[in-house]
Amino acid sequence: MKMRVLLEGIGAALLLLFSDYLPFFNPTNHDLFHHGLPVTNLIGGLLFDLLGVSILMTGMLVAAGYLPPILQRLFNAMFAGLILWRIVNVAILVLFRLLFPVARLEHLWENLLLASILLPNALAFALPRCTHLAARATRLTLAASALSACWIVPQLLYLALIRPPVQNAVAAHLPAPAQSNSSQRIIWILFDELSYKQVFEAPPAGLTLPNLHQLRQNSFSFSNLRPVGFRTDRIIPSLILGRRFDKFRSSVNGELSYWDESQNRWTEYDINETLFALAHSNGWAAGVDGWFNPYCPIFAPLLNACYWSPDVFPLEEFGASEDNSALVNAAAAPKQLWATVTNRNATDEEMHLMRFRNIMAHSGALIENSRLRFIFLHLPVPHPPGIYDRQRRVLRPGGSYIDNLALADETLGTLLREIDATPSASQTTVIVTSDHSWRISLYRDAEDWSAEEESASGGVFDDRPVLLIHFPGQQSGHDVPAAISEMIEHDVIVEMLRGKIDNQQDLAAFVAQQGH
Repeated sequence: MKMRVLLEGIGAALLLLFSDYLPFFNPTNHDLFHHGLPVTNLIGGLLFDLLGVSILMTGMLVAAGYLPPILQRLFNAMFAGLILWRIVNVAILVLFRLLFPVARLEHLWENLLLASILLPNALAFALPRCTHLAARATRLTLAASALSACWIVPQLLYLALIRPPVQNAVAAHLPAPAQSNSSQRIIWILFDELSYKQVFEAPPAGLTLPNLHQLRQNSFSFSNLRPVGFRTDRIIPSLILGRRFDKFRSSVNGELSYWDESQNRWTEYDINETLFALAHSNGWAAGVDGWFNPYCPIFAPLLNACYWSPDVFPLEEFGASEDNSALVNAAAAPKQLWATVTNRNATDEEMHLMRFRNIMAHSGALIENSRLRFIFLHLPVPHPPGIYDRQRRVLRPGGSYIDNLALADETLGTLLREIDATPSASQTTVIVTSDHSWRISLYRDAEDWSAEEESASGGVFDDRPVLLIHFPGQQSGHDVPAAISEMIEHDVIVEMLRGKIDNQQDLAAFVAQQGH
């Protein structure tokens, strides 16, 4: 067997499995940050897949050399078509995820696959010389690309061997004190992508949001809150730290740093300067439940209870898991390839719905735990994709942002009832916020963008997030119409944890001191 054929097989394997190992090569470690360590068995399965597919593709290329000329021509045409399909597939996937992150590509994949099967066969007979040259160029390209394995495989092995600190877990717990230093309780509920305008000023026609509206009537509210960013993974860590940043990066073992504009350098994200550190030092037992941002890996040393719904890598959607052995995980790649070819991949809606259910189950457990006095809940609604049918009032894949607004309102009602059922309900301050508003520009080009969403948004992005603060027993509302930075959210919670704000009058005086 010629060495070139082996290289062609390796190159083909690297191309076919490109989307599976790509997340491990982000220069900022963004994907690994939102997934978390360890990834030893996941990468082990991927390495087995690379080896197996390399052997399979090499064997096919060797066997093709013994076919009659006419069958060799057809095989070469089909092989070149498959590789071309995958190259275009990967290129469009990367392009669309960068420019149109919510675009649906299922029909495009079907058409590309059909073309890759039919067109090469036709060209093999109509233009045999051109087909031969194209197949030869494709195989030479694969052989050259196989050299990239010299840095891909070592990088994967390096990540597989990294062991995380003890606190880098999906769930983390410290012993909660039998008694808190404070008789008060704070429950901070953040609804991802909740828009002030769509909820309180111009709700979509036919949509009622009774829980949100009733809470606002009896809360301190901010109707002109100025956002501190556009992305969740910048905004929430900024609010928790009390310092805005727009750029961040992570080491491969999950250590977060941000770009400090004032010092013009990268600065370590110091958890000892955060709200959770302040709560810990003042005797507030703290609990967190959230998604996307890796709360448990970052803040576990300061939390008495933590649950986190991380992002998943492609193979995890098909049964791979760090809890499985590498050999078991290797079986996920064939399932993924077949699902891609037959267009049976798990939808974003199904993944989002599963995430919502997991978070709601843990949120209820945190609220019921009376030892926890400071609780932060980051909920994945009304963030798209749609996972609710508001007409039938059932969870299901599909729907719109408007449906998810209805789900957010019902979720708030559920959480408030759970809070009211706790022994400390009369000492509980409820803070309802959002990280950012409804980001029209991200979703308007998606295939599932509806006429109802177009009408509700008017095609215009209103950037105001939500901030409502309800104190125990509060029966009246107060609105702050002045433009004020979302960072006041952090400042208010700091004063609450220090015992300096525990009623509406204290908050009004604090806001007045800020010049508003």
